[in-house]
Amino acid sequence: MTTLAELLHRDLGPDFPVLSGNGKDDSPLVVSETRDYVAVEHAVVRHVIRAMGEEGKLSQQRLLHRDGFVIDELVVDVKDAGAPEWQGRRRFYFDITLGWKATHGDTA
Repeated sequence: MTTLAELLHRDLGPDFPVLSGNGKDDSPLVVSETRDYVAVEHAVVRHVIRAMGEEGKLSQQRLLHRDGFVIDELVVDVKDAGAPEWQGRRRFYFDITLGWKATHGDTA
């Protein structure tokens, strides 16, 4: 099965700064960018939402510390493109440990 990381490399180029994962709670997308990892997260969300023919807006963001890893959870309200009202939510999980440690020290 193709991972989200592989699809992003196919769509956005082999140098797009993700290593592995599917963006799910049990398989966060591992971000390799160490300085502007938040921009990578937002680029991924925009790309996926557009690819699904939806519009989205960030609803919530939560930082999780799990077994030495730093996981950023983004919750996005979604609707079909052009729909008048928000119809649901999607959650995206990113392993930002590399960037977090580079900017905040080794405290994960």
